[in-house]
Amino acid sequence: VKMEIAGHTDAQGSEEGNRALSQARAEAVLLALQGRQVDVSGLTAKGYGESHPIAENKTEMGREANRRIEFTLDRK
Repeated sequence: VKMEIAGHTDAQGSEEGNRALSQARAEAVLLALQGRQVDVSGLTAKGYGESHPIAENKTEMGREANRRIEFTLDRK
């Protein structure tokens, strides 16, 4: 199975810093899965920073919702 581990952040901080943070977040999940003996050969880690919010960044609840990891199946 091919799957992407997508890291996301809220909009606080710089755009470049958030992209790096989200990439590190996604890679940390990939490494944690690998450390638990999961076959990660079909997984990729990608950081999207603040570019795909699912909630408003004006409230703490919204910012918290935007700091997340998503798993997406690659349909190719």
